[in-house]
Amino acid sequence: MIVVVAHPSPPVATGMAAALGRDVGVSTASVTTVQELWERIARDKPDLVVVDVLLTPGQAPELSGQLARRQVKAIMLTRTDGAVPFFSLLQSGAAGIALAGDGVAGLTAAVRTVMEGHTHVPSHLLGSVLHEMIVDRRDQQPAPAPRIDNLSPREREVLALLGHGADTREIATHLVISPHTAKTHINRLLGKLGLSSRTEAAAYAITHGIRSSLLEPTHD
Repeated sequence: MIVVVAHPSPPVATGMAAALGRDVGVSTASVTTVQELWERIARDKPDLVVVDVLLTPGQAPELSGQLARRQVKAIMLTRTDGAVPFFSLLQSGAAGIALAGDGVAGLTAAVRTVMEGHTHVPSHLLGSVLHEMIVDRRDQQPAPAPRIDNLSPREREVLALLGHGADTREIATHLVISPHTAKTHINRLLGKLGLSSRTEAAAYAITHGIRSSLLEPTHD
C-alpha cells in the first residue's frame, strides 16, 4: 500500500510520511505542492493521500472534490480554527478528516480507519460535524425517514454506539464480537437505512434519540 503525504512544509511532510511508514507499515512518499501531488498520483497511483488544508488555503474542499472525482482516497488534515468547515470536506468527497492537533496518533488512527473502508471522523469532532450537517441540510426538502424497525436488535445497538462516536474496534469491544462482525453490522444497517457513511448513521441515531443501554450510567 502506498500513502502520499502532502504538506507545504518539507520537514513536516517528510516527518509525517516517515511516522506513517513506521507505525502503519505502508510505503510512503511526501510532496509539498499541489503540482507535485498530482504528479505523484499519476506516477505512483497511491492507495491513499493525506493532504494538509494549508496546501491550498481557502480551497481545500475543491481539492478534496477533485481527488474524489479521480477516485483518489484522501484524508484531509485540518484544524479547529473554523477556517475550513469539517462537513464541507466530507461532503466534497474526503475519505476522512484528521486534526493536526491530534498528532501522529490521530493521523495513524485516521489512516487505519480509511484502510478498513470507513469514513474517519475523530470522535471529539463528531458533534461539530453533525451540527454543520444539520445546518447545511436545514433548508433542503426532507426525504422520507428510513424505518428503524427494519433493523435487527443487534444492528440497532450498533447504530446507537455509532451515535455515541464509537469506532469499529470500540463497537466490537462493547458487544464482545470481532471487528469484522462489527463492520458487517455497520454495512448492513447503512444499507437498510439508505445511508452512505457512519457519520450519517451517527446523525440519524442522535436525531432519532437512539441510545445504547451499554453506555447508560448505572445507579446503585
